[in-house]
Amino acid sequence: MKVLEINSVAVEDNLIYYRRNYTAIAKIEYLAKQEDVRIAFTIEIDPLGRKTISLNYPCGTTFDYPVIPVTQSIKEKVLSL
Repeated sequence: MKVLEINSVAVEDNLIYYRRNYTAIAKIEYLAKQEDVRIAFTIEIDPLGRKTISLNYPCGTTFDYPVIPVTQSIKEKVLSL
């Protein structure tokens, strides 16, 4: 399983300056097929500069693959962007 790309990234307005909300589409490949998954993620920066990412999937999203490895791979891809 790997995340090929994250595209259509859109920033949502937020009044808190250290927290940014985004929506995007992640293209993932698993079990010899590719699938586009809608995601919403938040990047929060603490006072020491460390970034924390929280990731949400829209209601009704299903995978033919365990969710925890998919979530970890998407978070790593977001950090590399």
